[in-house]
Amino acid sequence: MTAARDYLPTPPPTHYRRRCQTVTPTRRYQSVAPKTITRSPSQSSSKVTTLPIKSKRLPLALQFLLLVQKSSTTITCVLVAITLGVYGWTVYAPTLWSQEFSKLKTLQRNERQLAATNESLKHKMAEQAEQPGSGLTPPSPHKAIFLSPAEVPVMEVKEETPETQTIPIIPGTPVAY
Repeated sequence: MTAARDYLPTPPPTHYRRRCQTVTPTRRYQSVAPKTITRSPSQSSSKVTTLPIKSKRLPLALQFLLLVQKSSTTITCVLVAITLGVYGWTVYAPTLWSQEFSKLKTLQRNERQLAATNESLKHKMAEQAEQPGSGLTPPSPHKAIFLSPAEVPVMEVKEETPETQTIPIIPGTPVAY
């Protein structure tokens, strides 16, 4: 409504009108472009009145209800975040557990295979040792080699003199409860 009221069609400039009148005097051209008119507040024709602003405090009960609303909104957001975290953990934990459990099963299977392979190699080595052309002899105490223990240097320990002895500091009064 305001834009339509401020729109005033403007005629073409005077030098253009003179030229047009000499060429075609029967035609008149009008500009279609809107013209922006700026008016000062004193020239304003609007009848809008501003209401006085009253800085009135809200009643105490309403202030309390607004406080309850803000705090309950905050608590609700925190609870939703915690709930989503717990839900995510309940989904993530079993997935992680099943992955780790499958790794455990694989390791146990590999351990059993290694133990079986180790025992079969021990059995083959024992069979090869029992064959006469292996060059191995059965153990006997007469052919055992005994080594003497290595000598360990003895470290000297200095005795503490009364000057070097440390006396623990125990105060006569308690330091704290």
